Amino acid sequence: MHDDLIVESVLIPTKTRTTACVSSQVGCSLDCNFCATARLKRMRNLEPGEIYDQVAAIDNESRFYFDRPLSNIVFMGMGEPLMNYPNVMKAIDMITSPEGLGMSPKRITVSTSGVSKMIKKMADDEVKFKLAVSLHSAIEATRNRIMPFTTSFPLEGLREALEYWYKKTKSKSDL
Repeated sequence: MHDDLIVESVLIPTKTRTTACVSSQVGCSLDCNFCATARLKRMRNLEPGEIYDQVAAIDNESRFYFDRPLSNIVFMGMGEPLMNYPNVMKAIDMITSPEGLGMSPKRITVSTSGVSKMIKKMADDEVKFKLAVSLHSAIEATRNRIMPFTTSFPLEGLREALEYWYKKTKSKSDL
């Protein structure tokens, strides 16, 4: 980054497509016990242009090494995308605009560790991309032990948020 901080972006090729796994933050403010990024602590949110630049760079790599454009994007890199919501939304607008990469929002997945209030906000904002939830455990006590921040986002609230998401988006594939 411009301030000499480092984020991770990954090109994931298969026989039929190439996927970019991009970061939304430098480090992470969540305290998941199993995650190396959590040990870095969150240093800052990425700006929309910094997120877009990751995708554009990976698209160039995909074209160079696999002779095809990037086909999918997952926000599953460093950071919790929903804790950088405004910048992630602006970056997705840039990625999907004709002036940007012109990628379909249906080829973008935003992954969250379960920030239920932001899942509801996305539903209210009528986003067109897909949603993934990294649950890690359906047992509340286990989930809270390995992801201590989830005590603020209990499973019942997450279930309600996902039901709300489904009602608003009418898409089972997003759950």
